[in-house]
Amino acid sequence: MPELPEVQTIINNLLKAKITSSKITKVEFFKTKVLKNCTPNEFSKFLINEKITDIERIGKYIIFKLTHNKQMVVHLRMEGKLFYESMSKQLEKRFLMLSIQFANKHRLSYYDMRMFGTFHIFLDNKYLISKEIKKVAIDPLNSKFNGKYLMDRCKNISKAIKTTLLDQTIVSGIGNIYADEILFASKIYPLTKPKELSKQDFDNIAKNAKKILKEAIKYKGTTVASYKFDPNHTGGFQNKLKVHTHANQPCPICKTIIKKIKVNGRGTYYCPSCQKPVGK
Repeated sequence: MPELPEVQTIINNLLKAKITSSKITKVEFFKTKVLKNCTPNEFSKFLINEKITDIERIGKYIIFKLTHNKQMVVHLRMEGKLFYESMSKQLEKRFLMLSIQFANKHRLSYYDMRMFGTFHIFLDNKYLISKEIKKVAIDPLNSKFNGKYLMDRCKNISKAIKTTLLDQTIVSGIGNIYADEILFASKIYPLTKPKELSKQDFDNIAKNAKKILKEAIKYKGTTVASYKFDPNHTGGFQNKLKVHTHANQPCPICKTIIKKIKVNGRGTYYCPSCQKPVGK
């Protein structure tokens, strides 16, 4: 968390706020742990007097395109938050790691309670060959993502399909929440091994992944803990979840009680009737 819909919502929100309209004038650091391939001085020099020209996404990575073919690559990890707001607003310094100031008297501030997030800087699109990005697979919203792609990538894998969907080198952007929802919609038991699944199963996973992630973006992501896309707004897709966080509640399809188990250490929610193990 944040997963693909939350990351895309953050990007949409920043672009809507016209973050591309003004030059960067100053960078303030409160915790430098977030910087991964540069010093604070190098980071400041890299950004100051540049403009953000666009924002893109690769999996869960946020790519800030800057003038002079520069890029700032951000990963929010578990608790990271990016807020673009007026500098007239009092700065909340709890969990604040860095703040990027603009000539239009606004700032982009990064907050991270766990301090797991990362910032990298690159020139000339070299982020595309960085060790962080080059291993990231395509995501379900990519036009090349379909059942055949997914089957070819994981048909011989012996670990659980739930764990497989969380592997960003196989398919990117899906995290714990959406993996549960996708598998429920596809009527697949989360501990099923990919090699036990049929072509139709993979087609269903791909179709439902696209549908659910697009709907989650429409509702500006899911907030089950701390996710916000700006200081005053949370997502709304948590009200649409069918199984995730619904342990001991009736399944919305068959009224069987939803169970919670652990799959590779991750809390996993499923319906024992709708999502039966292969051969049962």
